Amino acid sequence: MTASRACAEAPLPEYWDLTIEQLRGLACVACGVRLGPGSVYRGVVMGREGAMLLDADVRSCPAPEPGR
Repeated sequence: MTASRACAEAPLPEYWDLTIEQLRGLACVACGVRLGPGSVYRGVVMGREGAMLLDADVRSCPAPEPGR
């Protein structure tokens, strides 16, 4: 299994376990590598601070090209 495939299949972590770059969609939510073009939208991670609802759209590494 390649790193990109593992990133696409990894469960989403808790909101508080992510770095600022991961919360902003600039780094892979699974491995933390800086993302470029082709990153894959993974969904929304939610957290709470008191009555305030916190959420972030997270992304992961692109899937490997077929045959690689």
